[in-house]
Amino acid sequence: MAVDCKPLTIYGKDMVSFTVDDREVIGLWEGDDVITVERQTDLGTPMTGADGSTIVSFTSDQSALLTVKLQANSAANTYFEKWVKARRMGSTRLLRVAVRDTATGEGGGCTSAVIIKEPSKSWGGTATEREWQIFCNCWQENDITYNPAA
Repeated sequence: MAVDCKPLTIYGKDMVSFTVDDREVIGLWEGDDVITVERQTDLGTPMTGADGSTIVSFTSDQSALLTVKLQANSAANTYFEKWVKARRMGSTRLLRVAVRDTATGEGGGCTSAVIIKEPSKSWGGTATEREWQIFCNCWQENDITYNPAA
């Protein structure tokens, strides 16, 4: 008798790539929310009038907030700190950021991003995370194909 097995898929953080200015970021923190991408607005806003007619206003806002948690010794911290220092001195250089799940292709990127929040820092008996917030004015999702039979 043949057994109808469902496809087995795997996931591991090592299958997710995060790059800044085409350099892979090494030294990500631990946990389930090391890299998050959050759209700044809802895709649409519904409104129902007094007579019951409804309209949905869709946004043209393509922005997203990318939050990344790094280990204290990640070289990306130094790269980001240098970018912030240059920005405070008047630089207008933008960052290119990308996230990609190499197994599914899921993720996205932005070619004009800026750091909007630096991490708090602390030193003590154990290393602490460094959480950076990066604003992406035009986050574009990767093209992915859903294939449930794969």
